[in-house]
Amino acid sequence: AGPTLDRIKATQVFTVGYRPNSAPMSYEFNGQVTGYAIDVCQRIGAAIAQQLKLPALKVRYVPVSTTERMPALFKGSIDMECAGTTNSKSRREQMAFGLTYFYAGANLLVRDGEGITGLPGLRGKTLAVVKGTTGQLVAEAREREGGGWKTVVFDSTRAAVEALEQGKVDGVIQDDIQLLPLARKSSKKLVLAGRNLSIEPLAPMYNKNDAELNSLVQSFMRQFYRDGEMAQLYDRWFMHEVPGQGYNLKLQPSALLSDNFRRPSGYVTDWVML
Repeated sequence: AGPTLDRIKATQVFTVGYRPNSAPMSYEFNGQVTGYAIDVCQRIGAAIAQQLKLPALKVRYVPVSTTERMPALFKGSIDMECAGTTNSKSRREQMAFGLTYFYAGANLLVRDGEGITGLPGLRGKTLAVVKGTTGQLVAEAREREGGGWKTVVFDSTRAAVEALEQGKVDGVIQDDIQLLPLARKSSKKLVLAGRNLSIEPLAPMYNKNDAELNSLVQSFMRQFYRDGEMAQLYDRWFMHEVPGQGYNLKLQPSALLSDNFRRPSGYVTDWVML
């Protein structure tokens, strides 16, 4: 085994990093950590337990922010991050990723009725970005092209959306799957403005210094997809009411994801800005 698997075998604990308020990917409900990404990683944990012959393997959850996730993997304080992180070229230079389980896209969340239909509509206004996200990269690239807005950086998507609700900012750019649940739960009428601005494959992230772990994750996830279990998980989280959240996202799998379910592959096109 490599260093991560050695640590798991020695401690008999599989430590998963998650975000407490990122439903449906990962969140806390009734004192438990749950979510679509969590379900995927629980199954990866079961595969690790079988491979290492650890029937008593425990799964421990550690909350991590977008800025903490990669340092936590480097230090070994978590073994895998399961919270909806984009598999981008820059991150692949430092980390390894499992197969894509969702294709997100950066989008702009605004208050309904204000006539903002995209980033050009924010000229002279204030845009919220979340530190360390691909949405921030999109905003910075568009700003270099002559955006004309004031940018405010937040540590979390929830804090950025709260600022939008309070009128402190005029738009929030972040992955659509991060924004939609918060919009559904908001007391204000918040809507996505226009089309997605990027194509972002989301996947479990882990330290790339363990080739054996990467081989295990890739092999198991391929089988998981071929067996149809991944499609069933998707249906549970995106076509039915999200447990404890009071909404149904009613999101059909994208064409890219449907193809990955049928023909699972670890290959991804480098993060694409539209």
